[in-house]
Amino acid sequence: MDGTPAIEAVGLTKMYGGFAAISNVNLTVRRGEFMGLLGPNGAGKSTTLKAITGLLMPTSGSVRIAGIDIHDHRRAMEHVGCVIETPEPYPGFTPAEIMEYVGRLYGLDSREIEIRARDVLETMRMWEWRDKKIGEFSKGMRQRVVLAQALLPNPDTIILDEPTSGLDPRGMIEIRQTLAELKHRNCSLLISTHILSEVSEICGSVTMIRDGKVIASGDVAKLIHGTGADKEITLEIRTLRPFTPQVISDLTHCQGVTGSERMGDYTLKLEFSGSTEDQAHVNEVAFRSGLGILALNEKGANLEDLYMELTKGDEIQ
Repeated sequence: MDGTPAIEAVGLTKMYGGFAAISNVNLTVRRGEFMGLLGPNGAGKSTTLKAITGLLMPTSGSVRIAGIDIHDHRRAMEHVGCVIETPEPYPGFTPAEIMEYVGRLYGLDSREIEIRARDVLETMRMWEWRDKKIGEFSKGMRQRVVLAQALLPNPDTIILDEPTSGLDPRGMIEIRQTLAELKHRNCSLLISTHILSEVSEICGSVTMIRDGKVIASGDVAKLIHGTGADKEITLEIRTLRPFTPQVISDLTHCQGVTGSERMGDYTLKLEFSGSTEDQAHVNEVAFRSGLGILALNEKGANLEDLYMELTKGDEIQ
């Protein structure tokens, strides 16, 4: 496999009169990478995805998919599965009929359509419903059919625009599980959402967009470290015997500990912002306490912390 990115967008700008829906957006998804396109509603996520997939012409900028310019649309999108703004499948069709229709558009023969349709409908847990009218389905089931048709051509790259929007919690979990399973197929994924936990579960990198402009892009862990969002972590200590006032005092007076919260008799949470040497000392004090340490867990900064750090001063949306 060469180093050609799955998706490479450079300087994407889309003007509507004097308004820039997106401005100088740069975005690169490496092959096999799962990237989340994050931002509040109205940030420009859908416009970015439409420009990347050729559904709208940017005012300026360029897009290449697997090294192919998006202006050569058929070739560039040949091995891409995408769902933009969650189109509704035809209610009078069955999932099997939708798969047949989409397969024909991709030039597949009947046998190949049959094999791939079963594969993707089973992946989306829709095989037993293959001959039922889509108009009878719940929103979550219709969403799975839409994702199935995006997966039908066995794409190398998948582009999804808020695929869990409007779903109930069960539907959201099922879609996330399905996307997580795609990692085993070595697909590349670009998924837009404003739900941070969605990206945390399946993506290793993010591009954050606000007011049509990229405010951060790259590996999540590196971004968290680079912005200083990881300056404070939480240490949770669980013990076999109850915490005593003396042990709590010893721990809270350790270098780097900035706060504490007792969670019942057997669990203590410490807010910590010291060095690794300071953290090692806290661990040593805990183990010397004689209370019997059952667990000592570290919780660092997450994607939500990163987002809040990068949008300081913004009104919460």
